[in-house]
Formats: sequence, C-alpha cells, structure tokens
Amino acid sequence: MAPSAWPPGRVLDLTRLLPGPLAGKLLADLGFPVLKVEPPGGDPLLALAPEAYRFLNGAKEVLTLDLKEAQGRARLLALVQEAAILLESNRPGVMERLGLGPEVLLRANPRLVYARLRGYPHRADPGHDLTYLAEAGLLSRFPWRAFQFADLAGAYALALTAMKGLWLGGGVFEVALSEAVRQVAYPPLPFLDGSVLCYGVYPAREGEVALAALEPHLWARFCQRAGLPHLEGAAFTPARPENPAYRALLELWAQRTAREWEAWAEAEGVPLRAVRG
Repeated sequence: MAPSAWPPGRVLDLTRLLPGPLAGKLLADLGFPVLKVEPPGGDPLLALAPEAYRFLNGAKEVLTLDLKEAQGRARLLALVQEAAILLESNRPGVMERLGLGPEVLLRANPRLVYARLRGYPHRADPGHDLTYLAEAGLLSRFPWRAFQFADLAGAYALALTAMKGLWLGGGVFEVALSEAVRQVAYPPLPFLDGSVLCYGVYPAREGEVALAALEPHLWARFCQRAGLPHLEGAAFTPARPENPAYRALLELWAQRTAREWEAWAEAEGVPLRAVRG
C-alpha cells in the first residue's frame, strides 16, 4: 500500500471493556481514525476503571448508537459503507440477531474487514482473562492479579488480523482469546524468574529496583561500576539470603533510593530501572 493511501479508511470499534478497545487503540496509534460505537448504557469500563477507559479510548471519537432500534442500525450501515475495519466482540449470534452480521455488512461494503473477537473458537461459553490463562497453563508464571496477559495477547492478535484483512482486500476474520494466549505460552526460560543474582527485583533504600544484567558483559560492567568486582563470577548464583553475594547486593541497594539507582544506571550503562507502582 502506498504511503499516500495510508490509512485506507476509518475503524469502527464496537467492542467494550479491555481487549477489543486495546486493539482499536493499537490501530489508532498506527494512524487510523477510530470511531468507538457504544450502546446507550456506554462501555462498562468507564464506571469500573475510568483511567483505563481513557487510556484505551482517549484518541477515539465516541458515538452512541442503539443497535436494537432501526435508526441505530441504519446509521451503522451507513458508517460501514465508508469504513475500512469493524471490530466486534459480542457473544456469538448477537450481531446476526440484530441483522448486522458479517454477510449483511459485507454486502454494504465488500472491502470491509470484519474482525471478530471471541472467547473460544467454535464455542459460545463465556470466559475471561483468568480462565484463558488457566487453560493455557500460564497462571503460575504471570501476575494475573494486576496484568491481563490473555487480553493483551488477544488485542494484538486482533489488530494484526485486521491488518491482514486489509492486505487481503476485506472479509470476515475471527480471533479467539483462548487461542491467542496459547500462541504466546512459550516454555519457561531459565533464570528469568528472579532466582539468580543478575536478573531480579531488589529493595532499595526507598522503593525497588529491577536489575536485568543477564549477559556476561553487562553483569561485569555492573559489578565493576558498583565497586563489587569480586561478584563477577556470581551472576547465576541463587538470589537467596544464604548466598553471601546476594547479601552483598542487598547492602548495596540499601545505600540509595530506587530513583537514585536508576539515574546511576543510566549514567553507567547498566540495565536497571526503578519499579513504578
């Protein structure tokens, strides 16, 4: 596609809550004008988490349409005729019952990319991020209480699928959250779980620091710049109190605040950052 033709048209974002709107945000970040179509009751996320709602939808135009009414359906059909992508995450059969299923919308605009987000392929039972993580075997590996990894995987998969649809010239494309998260359920990587000295989170005098000196040259630089050259051979030793090298690091971190350590790391070329809340 020539740069002058980018973006090829508007995105209609009919999704709510997290994964669908995040896909819409990703497309907005790519330069698409995004119109978020909400029901009369709005997106529940606005009441549940206003900051998250603004993060996901702040760059979108928002239009309220009642798709249960003929006027609302007619307005959506008019919008579809000029749209490039439609994102939708209703339960299976909802759009068809409204008379706005893929066949109807593609008759109105044969080049439309109709991108559906579902919980499971070929199944209608409900699910959420937590259940998808459980099924993919990831609950023990991700901080699910604060981070919705399955929803994130689904959002990126939906945005990528929409782009594929544009390349193919339109059509109906479906992404299942349960399958999207399986695609990134890679086997655990050794030493990336905070169990060794060179890669983990430590308490500072105030706050915490995340050290990621995994490569030998980065660990050596850290040890040299921190005045701990005798620890250069201890990178992959256990991050446990019985390890003298671990105790030496705890004593080091206690000398400064997390933000002070971050400033030091930036000046010294060490992969360390303060942990934000």
